[in-house]
Amino acid sequence: MKAFFAAEAQEAEALREALGASEPLSGPLPLHRGEEILVAETGVGKAAAALAVAHVLTRFPIEEAYFLGVAGALDPSLKALDLLLAEGAVQWDVDLTPFGRAKGETAFGVRLFPSDPRLLQKAKEAASRLGLPHRLGVVATGDRFLADRKEAERLRAEFGAHAVEMEGAAALFAAWRFGVPMALVRAVTDGAGKGAEGDFSAFLKAASRRLGLLAQALLY
Repeated sequence: MKAFFAAEAQEAEALREALGASEPLSGPLPLHRGEEILVAETGVGKAAAALAVAHVLTRFPIEEAYFLGVAGALDPSLKALDLLLAEGAVQWDVDLTPFGRAKGETAFGVRLFPSDPRLLQKAKEAASRLGLPHRLGVVATGDRFLADRKEAERLRAEFGAHAVEMEGAAALFAAWRFGVPMALVRAVTDGAGKGAEGDFSAFLKAASRRLGLLAQALLY
């Protein structure tokens, strides 16, 4: 069984429609099932994402998983609706530097939680077949919506990140702990600077549809 995760209700709805996951299931979060497919709406933020992934991987025999959603661009070359195939994600708001760890490095000794290379390659091939603009990169995850260009530039310089969002590193962490392969893919909605909240709202629907198309292509 394949699992698809998304944080926002609009993202999850687009995935459900694209994948034919129409059967609602009981649980602590919105879950819908299709033929050998599960779509989970995690809610926003790292805690919500980790909880949702852990719940699904405990309850269902998941063989591979994808976390799909939107993000703000840190790299100015990324345009609205471009796909960022995340080679890995770092929690930019984790700071254990008083204990000799690098900024973003967790107590597990891991700073960058990677996407599964095989699934990331599948996502790359799917995006290519669909003709969707895409590139590989690094995602910075934190429990704050970023709408400050100076801080965005700092995150890009400090972590080598290309986009910023609020769930990816936590989702990859949970999958890593369970030993289940997961890939993280983000569609750009904004530039993580002034006016980011308006751009996010403006592009959320189109980005969600694009991610639904990608999800469909990932089935084959």
